[in-house]
Amino acid sequence: MAENDPLGRNWKLWGGILAFIVVIVIAGLVIFPRVNSEPETAPTAPAPSVPVETASPSSPSDSPSASASASKPASGDCPALSTDSSFPNDAPATEWKRHPVGMLLPVSAEHGPAKMDGDFWRCFSHTPSGAIFAGLTLLLDISGAGIIEAAVESPERDQLFEQWMALEQTSEYPVISGYRIMDSSDDAASVEYIGPAGSQYVSTRVDLLWDENANDWRLDLSSGEPAWDIATDPSAYTDLK
Repeated sequence: MAENDPLGRNWKLWGGILAFIVVIVIAGLVIFPRVNSEPETAPTAPAPSVPVETASPSSPSDSPSASASASKPASGDCPALSTDSSFPNDAPATEWKRHPVGMLLPVSAEHGPAKMDGDFWRCFSHTPSGAIFAGLTLLLDISGAGIIEAAVESPERDQLFEQWMALEQTSEYPVISGYRIMDSSDDAASVEYIGPAGSQYVSTRVDLLWDENANDWRLDLSSGEPAWDIATDPSAYTDLK
């Protein structure tokens, strides 16, 4: 899923992650900072296949005018999506679509994102499966596309947003090959994502809260920046297909 994208848009969070992965591969150190993977590096396990097409999944707002609209949506305008709250032991049906900043993301007709307003991909099902698709997408929305509304308000969010917006531009993107749900309820969820980094795997945990006003998931950054660590047991994660 990693791509070198000619769009040259700002991929701020993952730029710092990339730099640290180089340190891991060269020095062989195992530490706990933000890291990223070189998209040119062959993963140690098969990565999910990626369709060539880049069109957005159909939704009520998919039109030329919708994709060019302002990022800030009206509150609570998300359509009804799946209500299947069963635990996703198997990966939900997934497609891969290109976000405007350049990264390919997993999307689902049943679980979202159902709306793609410019750089703000949003509207996910109020289910554990919806949280899987929401976590990675909302993290890209705020750190790469600069959509601060992708996270709930907090002093930590505002501080991190300033830091991400100050990072140098890069067109490198990480590989995300799997997930596991660490916690899930009606009000909150935590999802870990995993991807290959040289001869190892790295993972990051994303916390989410359900926003009743937006009728959608939002990032919870009150605990600070999602950190990347070496994954000691890649088999504990479910592969995205």
